[in-house]
Amino acid sequence: MKVFAVIFFALLVCLVSLNAEGSTNVIIPKPRLFIPLDSHFLLNDQTHYYSDAPLALNAVNYLQEHLLLQAGYKLKTGQSGVPNTIDYLRDPDLKQEAYTLDVTADKIVIRANSQAGFFYATVSLMQLMDPVIWSLHKSDVPRKSWMMPSCSIEDAPRFQWRGMMLDTARNFFSVAYVKKFIDRMAQHKLNLFHWHLTDDEGWRIEIKKYPLLTQIGAKRGPGTALPFSFYPAMRGPKDKLEEGYYTQDEIREIVAYAAKRSVNVLPEIDIPAHAKAAVTAYPELLQDPNDKSRYTSIQKVSNNTIDAGLESTYVFLENIVKEVTTLFPFEYIHLGGDEIPKGAWSKSPAVEKLMQTEQLKNIQEVQDYFFTEMDRILARHDRKMVAWQEVREHNTALRDDTIIIAWRGNGAGVKAAKKQQKVIMAPAQYLYFDQQYVKSSGEPGHTWAGPTDTQDAYSYDPTAQISDEDVKGSIQGVHGCLWSERAPTEAIADYLAWPRIFSLSEIAWSPQKERNWDDFKRRAFGKGMQRLESQTISHRDTSK
Repeated sequence: MKVFAVIFFALLVCLVSLNAEGSTNVIIPKPRLFIPLDSHFLLNDQTHYYSDAPLALNAVNYLQEHLLLQAGYKLKTGQSGVPNTIDYLRDPDLKQEAYTLDVTADKIVIRANSQAGFFYATVSLMQLMDPVIWSLHKSDVPRKSWMMPSCSIEDAPRFQWRGMMLDTARNFFSVAYVKKFIDRMAQHKLNLFHWHLTDDEGWRIEIKKYPLLTQIGAKRGPGTALPFSFYPAMRGPKDKLEEGYYTQDEIREIVAYAAKRSVNVLPEIDIPAHAKAAVTAYPELLQDPNDKSRYTSIQKVSNNTIDAGLESTYVFLENIVKEVTTLFPFEYIHLGGDEIPKGAWSKSPAVEKLMQTEQLKNIQEVQDYFFTEMDRILARHDRKMVAWQEVREHNTALRDDTIIIAWRGNGAGVKAAKKQQKVIMAPAQYLYFDQQYVKSSGEPGHTWAGPTDTQDAYSYDPTAQISDEDVKGSIQGVHGCLWSERAPTEAIADYLAWPRIFSLSEIAWSPQKERNWDDFKRRAFGKGMQRLESQTISHRDTSK
């Protein structure tokens, strides 16, 4: 009988613990370890903070900015270990981006060993607060106190690369929107903003040496050299001017903003295809005038590919790289490389001469030559290459630290990983958030790789087809993509992104064995949605 009582009591404690965690763990992405405690911490205008680490200052400021907006006060500095204090303490034994967070009735203790670790701990702490803390608007009635459930958290990311791409080439988005997009990424511990800055439909980055890139290539519609919309056509009227680009000062501002949120910015200059805006601006540098090739891309864009046989091409692109490196401190630059149209270069005298000189047998080898040269240019400027999967499928001359993004499906990523190549997994069937949630004429988005709802995205495991642990190390992380052909407004872009980015964040951060759809759904469709709504972020209705 005593044995039965002990077992019953243990089961009861376990059940209470599970119920407690179910009601208090509202954090996205799910922490590695979350232990609920039976108390609460009350943050108020008498709460102080203490820090022994300059690395924590950025995270403290982030919390202070939100408190000032919603509560009307900032925390004052105090002493460590004193009741009603938040301690930010450096722990040299913790890995980069890892943190611990202990919330008890009388104090909060955060430990980390990096700026990112302190930031992520603070983000988790703020997710335990009322969702109004995330509001972007000053409260009419300041919230003086904030109740948080006590808990103990130990946390670290699954992958070092947790990326999200925003396409600002097909449709231009304001500086303010780009900042908000990055901030919401950071709130969910994504750390790499992939900025798609150039494509057929627009060149969006100011390059001082080549002003026509933005004077001509950043405009489309009536009275411009570019048509308003390429296939697949965007919905809505097409009889107005569409334009926009980011000045170099604006880019520096955005990069600095991202850095404060522990987000690196990966710029993409999409070449040699997807370059209609560039070749329209500078045909004399990027097109052989005697090239009789006639071709269209998969998106029905004609003659959109930079000529790989011209010396002026490489001078032009090296000058671009020079300026890009002054704007983006991140060690990688994305050079595109996808969807080179069949027929491109086929009748270019410059390419024909290149093939003879370099003994290249076919157009595939021309493509390999082009990216090998671009890799050398990057190396001269202390940068490394990221590219879409097509770039490395045949090219063995690229540096070992080149990273490819596998987007056409999981197979290319698995194949690259088994070759010990560095790869980011971004299969369109799961992580292209420009796809419709459900196939319907009333839904925004594409259908070629979808539909993909939030549960479909959440079901993805980047290492499911790879068993060897050493090979798994080739997978640097995961990457979501939001292409904007079907996202002409910020509201539609947000609708397509959320709540699917919740799924991406948990795939990228949380251990696979800890992920569970029902648990995730409770957090994402509960407090997660409330946090979005407090920021007036458009999102898909989760009841659909």
